[in-house]
Amino acid sequence: MTITTSAIGLKTLLDTLANSQATVDQINQICAEKDLPPVFLLNEQRVPDIPGNSDYRFEGFGAVIGLSPKLSFWVHYKPGTSEHVEIGRFTVPVGFGKA
Repeated sequence: MTITTSAIGLKTLLDTLANSQATVDQINQICAEKDLPPVFLLNEQRVPDIPGNSDYRFEGFGAVIGLSPKLSFWVHYKPGTSEHVEIGRFTVPVGFGKA
């Protein structure tokens, strides 16, 4: 079985986002400011529904290496359509065991 780097990056991102409420809130806030639906729906305990809204694409995965390693990625709304909106680049901290 072959797993691509993108698939590994997406799995790491989704696992990390599930534990990064601040980043989830930041992404959803930017979407609200742009009059777009939220990327992540939150349940009563404010735990995000991962993977969230299928109109969004996560891409450009990378690592920011330092004393506090981070996973970086871009979020786009409806890429490849006339409704495309770039949401932005985000980083989430990852533990040393996942870096």
